[in-house]
Amino acid sequence: MKVKNIIIAQDRYSILGGISTVNKLLGRAFDEAGYNVSYMALFDNTAGHPDAIEPDFVVNSGPLVNKTTHNRLVYTNPGPLGAALAVKKCFTVLWDCYNTFRTRRYLRSFGKDTVVLTSMAKTADYMAKYAQSDSKKGIGYIHEFHSGYNSTYRLDEEKTLRNVATSYDSFVTLSEGDAKLFAQWLNCPVEAVHNPVEPLSEEISEMLRLGEKKPVIQYIGRYGPEKGLGRILESFIACAEDFPEWTLRYNGSGSEEEVLALKEKLAQIDPEIAHRVEIGGTLNAKEVLETFAQSSLAVMASEFEGLPMSFLEAMQVGTPLISYPSSSALQEMVPEVGYLAEEPSVEALQEQMRLAMSDAELRAKKSALCLEKSRTFSPEYVVRHWEKLFESIHR
Repeated sequence: MKVKNIIIAQDRYSILGGISTVNKLLGRAFDEAGYNVSYMALFDNTAGHPDAIEPDFVVNSGPLVNKTTHNRLVYTNPGPLGAALAVKKCFTVLWDCYNTFRTRRYLRSFGKDTVVLTSMAKTADYMAKYAQSDSKKGIGYIHEFHSGYNSTYRLDEEKTLRNVATSYDSFVTLSEGDAKLFAQWLNCPVEAVHNPVEPLSEEISEMLRLGEKKPVIQYIGRYGPEKGLGRILESFIACAEDFPEWTLRYNGSGSEEEVLALKEKLAQIDPEIAHRVEIGGTLNAKEVLETFAQSSLAVMASEFEGLPMSFLEAMQVGTPLISYPSSSALQEMVPEVGYLAEEPSVEALQEQMRLAMSDAELRAKKSALCLEKSRTFSPEYVVRHWEKLFESIHR
């Protein structure tokens, strides 16, 4: 299939996380490669993401839609709000019809030679009905699953993913290992395409040339229960006395309960060790790279992952990752450029953390390998992989 137009669609672009970052980088890379790129969202942006894209088209847009469609308040208060529920159900049907018309008009305004890329289950589910009819109009549909095969998202979204596999033109994962597993599970061809990384600015490049890395283990990501923030802290506490010059830093946003749990744990330990643990807030894209560039090590202990952007960003500035074996991508890549725990346990993570902090020569070697390996995630390289995928779609 010859492609001129690319529509990148997700739930909303203000969602903080790797998918929003990937779609921004991918859109920019496609634009620089000469494609006409448009951004579509199911919902309006909300506050909280410092680098959020403003979508060109939003399906459910504006306060009027929110006020006149059914919501949780109505369902949890069925008594006196019964009349409101009935009215809102009627409005919901009307808005759905209206938004279907708007969406079809938006999609078809691009004509043929157009590909729609989805990366979130809710958006993919919404677009499936258009994929079935648009195949005759020269519009292709591709879904990229951003988590690993073993993640709970696969099981939670099984119905949607199977529907997408039958109605879309192509299904994409982030690693060869996941592609094989998904192909067996969905009984259809599945491709693997890595995420891109943003080219380093002159300022960051100069920082890498001149600066020395500090004895810091850095976590950057969402504060969620599946991210293992407590497991990271437990591992560091177990090592801290033997490596008094090292500190642990967290940056991100998300669950206040997770942050509170970290602070409660810190209040119970030796104050000298507690003072070597810092819990910070959200960083913009530039600050993420600057922070990783100044850190000697990155760390993750997620229950499941895909190909984490924080891993790629750390690798890009020569910062090796200490990680759980949370996905096929991490299992394939981390042993060469970082430190992979043999199993998802605090003890196994602690063992790799000790190795990483104690052996400066090995750390320097892995840092150099990070810089070398990161070149394969350049936007130009990743776009070429996508173009091969576009060519495989027959119209």
